[in-house]
Amino acid sequence: MNFDEPGRRIASPALIAIISATSFFYILQIIPITGFSIERFLALQPSLVLQGQIWRVLTYALLHDIHSPFHLLFNMLTIWMFGLELEQLWGTRRFVLFYIGSVILSGIISLGMFFLGDPQIIGASGAVLALLTAYAILFPDRQILLFFLIPVPVKIAVIIFGAVAIVGTISGSGNIAHLTHLGGIVAGFVILKSFPIFENLSRKISVASATLEMNRRIAEKSDRDRLWNETIDPLLAKISEHGIDSLTKDERRILEKTS
Repeated sequence: MNFDEPGRRIASPALIAIISATSFFYILQIIPITGFSIERFLALQPSLVLQGQIWRVLTYALLHDIHSPFHLLFNMLTIWMFGLELEQLWGTRRFVLFYIGSVILSGIISLGMFFLGDPQIIGASGAVLALLTAYAILFPDRQILLFFLIPVPVKIAVIIFGAVAIVGTISGSGNIAHLTHLGGIVAGFVILKSFPIFENLSRKISVASATLEMNRRIAEKSDRDRLWNETIDPLLAKISEHGIDSLTKDERRILEKTS
């Protein structure tokens, strides 16, 4: 990235909000008084989600492993690296919808961990891989440093991460939520490909809404015209012929109301 280019920014509204919120919750996690409660009520545990605590499919992405600061650092750095260009490309609204959607969808896919021991899942890694997947679809041959060391095209990096996630999910090895990582890749692909569908639906809703509003205004104008022709015109003619004092109290009220 060349940040000296005209118009190039090193931060954007959504990224600032995401990184700030996640860092704030990390601070709450490392404070003994609040840390236990935060993880207890916000981490994604499949069995609890299936019991109705559905907020966990979103809030788990705000938490990270306090014993490994690199968990938070790596995720936030990756979100910044790829999210900055995507937010500038899409706009803040679409970027936020993509990020939240990828967190939720990868969280829903992670419910399959119920059958693999029902662990507590935390971290924004699903959303990180969703962003990386979207970036790979849009810019497949861009070079990135895999693990900050090995230069590879971004599409190859996603394939490698996907393969590791599949093998890890099948083997069930380690304390890494491989299914969440795989869910992030799936979420990135599905949501990016769904944008045209949602945009087309949004346009249709906007057109339908505008049509309804236009019909409502036409109906209101028709009602006003009918009121004028049937009520106001005769009253004005009466005033013209006999003077305003010839109006009854009810007729005066009608004039005052319509004025």
